[in-house]
Amino acid sequence: MQLQQLKYLIAAAEHGSFRSAAQALYISQSSVSVAIKDLEQELGAAVFERTSRGIALTPEGAEVVERARAIVEQLDAIESLYTRGHTDTGPAAHLAVSSQHYTLVVDAFGSFAATHADETSLFELHESYTNEIIRDVQEGRSDLGVVYLSNYNDRAIRRALTAAGLTFTSLYIARPHAIVRAGHPLAAHSTVSLDDLEDYPRFEQDRGLEGSSYFAEEPLASTPSTRRIVVSDSGTLSTLLCRTDGYALGTGAFPGEGSRFTAVPISTDEVMNIGFIRRESAESSPFADEFLKLLSQRILAFDGPIEPSSFTMECGMTSSSITS
Repeated sequence: MQLQQLKYLIAAAEHGSFRSAAQALYISQSSVSVAIKDLEQELGAAVFERTSRGIALTPEGAEVVERARAIVEQLDAIESLYTRGHTDTGPAAHLAVSSQHYTLVVDAFGSFAATHADETSLFELHESYTNEIIRDVQEGRSDLGVVYLSNYNDRAIRRALTAAGLTFTSLYIARPHAIVRAGHPLAAHSTVSLDDLEDYPRFEQDRGLEGSSYFAEEPLASTPSTRRIVVSDSGTLSTLLCRTDGYALGTGAFPGEGSRFTAVPISTDEVMNIGFIRRESAESSPFADEFLKLLSQRILAFDGPIEPSSFTMECGMTSSSITS
């Protein structure tokens, strides 16, 4: 059994076909199908059920993929111990952050990178699935993760964090908002109900292969919708929101986008508690602390309906200016 076979297996499971996996890996389709066929012969069991509509994991295959992913990720983590934070010219400044899609996080990360523009550095910002963010921080690929808790998902997320040996620290509290384009039929409303949103398509961020509604990036994810459109990045979401009467669910905190989008509060008792996660046993690094300070300053400077946490107040008020 070879590492390459496991990577091909994971790609095929994630993309749902050998052809799509091959395109993502920039190899031929036959390379993927042959590698997986050899793997199945070695295991003595089929990992995929082949149908006219594509491929689907068998029960045995689902277990193999789960274990294969763990092996590949552990090897990547080991490799990163020796490769990240170093360049050909010597040690580099390094910070890795995994996050759900938050404009405030992107702004703070941009400011952080700008302050180190003249240094040898390696800075990473990974916008990813909730499960993947937790895994990144747990296995040391990221120093920090940014996720949210809500009344609905609090127990499930905290259980996952505890199992992974991670801690959660609140940054700010926000009410769920419907994000719509300027000029949308609902844009002028002071608030909207879930019933008001029923007639419009709902955009959602992809939850990944393992995603459930508890790990969704959006609040109120368990609310039924007859027209759901799933995307995988913020750029695609912004483009589609501008061109349709669809809506997305979020905090409403997107500085600099007020001319294109409107955040309309939703009448609900649900709240979003956005915070950062880190390894319980990990020592705080100067770069992580610097990034959190910049993020806290961004949160405090945002003129919108969010409530900064005590951590954010203490961390962000140590300086009155924000690096741009």
